[in-house]
Amino acid sequence: MRILVVGGAGEIGKYLVKDLFKRGHEVTVLDRAPHPETTHEDVPYTYIRGTISDATTTMEAVRGKDVVIHLAWSFADDAQTIFGEDIKGHINLLEAASSSKVKSFIYTSTATVYGRAAVHPVTESHPCLINDARKPLYALGKYTAEELCTFYYTKHDLPVTIFRFWWAFGDSIAGSHLRDLVRKAINHQAIEMVHGAGGAFLTMSDLTKAMILAMEQRAAAGQVYNLGSLFLTWEEIGMTIKKLTGSDSPLKLVPSAEWQGPAFLNEVWDLDWSKVQRELGYIPGSSVEVMTSQFSQALRVCVDTVEKERT
Repeated sequence: MRILVVGGAGEIGKYLVKDLFKRGHEVTVLDRAPHPETTHEDVPYTYIRGTISDATTTMEAVRGKDVVIHLAWSFADDAQTIFGEDIKGHINLLEAASSSKVKSFIYTSTATVYGRAAVHPVTESHPCLINDARKPLYALGKYTAEELCTFYYTKHDLPVTIFRFWWAFGDSIAGSHLRDLVRKAINHQAIEMVHGAGGAFLTMSDLTKAMILAMEQRAAAGQVYNLGSLFLTWEEIGMTIKKLTGSDSPLKLVPSAEWQGPAFLNEVWDLDWSKVQRELGYIPGSSVEVMTSQFSQALRVCVDTVEKERT
């Protein structure tokens, strides 16, 4: 299939482009960033530098494509950027995909639209408590984008599939909270954790797998699916960081009600992905043991990055 990956120069995009090419698809990337010369070695693909806020560029990029995968987002924290650029571009992309009658439009959303995990596990029927999110404007923007997807599916028969996930990783994993924990371990400081807090991590290969399933099955149109590969607690992550850094930092478990640190580390994002398993046949591609090892290897890259910053 001819696939357009919008935001394909980002961390998720670079993995996705390689995986799609290996599966025999013809890939085009649309991204505002300069062409990343070293991102997709040995992967022939078309690169278009531009932004979806430009309707003409967007229409030309979508024309002739079978599938559109929308990864792009500014991650800004102000309404002008989110709604003046992100949502405007999102509408341009939906319009172009609808006019071109693509076979599948995949939108990558976020677990942040749930606001806070009020019920466990977190299924797709969980209410979207936008004002309770750590970043309410970000959550509102992503939720608005989801609602627009649903509108174009209902009113224009655009076959849209929405995926919500918490944290994806591949050969590496990023995140300021992870880096902060690594720094504490390197400095042999106490690492505080809330017992049981953590989340559903998603491997890049499983994300690609879910997207392929959605492209190939009409039943995915108009649906919202949670995605995940394995659940890890911050306590487990802390132990892995200690092992990777050779640290003797003590792990201090703090009751949730007494936690004074970042709210992010006091949350339980136990996403339930049974719906996508049931309806599309999605199953994580590796055992928990293998994926835990893969996570450790990705975390090793994060540790190396922090250690280099110190030299």
